[in-house]
Formats: sequence, structure tokens, C-alpha cells
Amino acid sequence: MENKICESCGMPITSVEELGTNKDGSINNDYCKYCYLLGEFKDKVSMEEYIERCSEYSEQAGMTKEEMKEHCQKLFPTLKRWKCTCDLECASGYNPNCTCANPECHCTEKRNEQE
Repeated sequence: MENKICESCGMPITSVEELGTNKDGSINNDYCKYCYLLGEFKDKVSMEEYIERCSEYSEQAGMTKEEMKEHCQKLFPTLKRWKCTCDLECASGYNPNCTCANPECHCTEKRNEQE
């Protein structure tokens, strides 16, 4: 398997067994099984809350908790789950075509209000 990381937590994915699954049970190539299962993120939290949770695994990554937090603060905004795909529209209000998975995206907030 090519060098791949989870687009939610940044964990290195070294085997197919570590990949998450889509709603239909098929493999999802973007996320690990610890973050994404049957088409849903296991933890529905803000990026900041997720960074706190991930800092608990600092020892496994060979870092201190503070180093892990700093690493995640730099990495997470570049990952698919946390990266807003419509920054300009969010800044101006609402983009109904937004596909952003970031729970902090303004478009996501307004879409949820309309449902």
C-alpha cells in the first residue's frame, strides 16, 4: 500500500484492514476505521476537540502531548475532513453546494438548520 494517511486524524494507513468503510460496507480510501465506519464519522466533534483527543496518542507517535497538539494544529486544516472546500462562500454566508465535512463550516451549520 502506498504511503497514505487518514484524512481525518492523520494516522499512517499501512494496510487495507485499517481503512474505514462506506455506508454500503465497501472500503473508503480516505479515512481509517477508527475515524470512519459505515459512511459516518465516529466522533462528531470540532477540530479543536479532535486535536485534544488525538493528543492522547502522543506517546504512540513518539511525541509529547504538546508536540502532538502542535503537529495536529498544523496538519488537520489540510486534511479532507477539516478543510473547508468553500472558504469564500462561507465568508459571505451560505453555499448550498458545499461538500465540506468540517462541522465548523458555516455552510454545514446553515444546511443543518434547514433540514
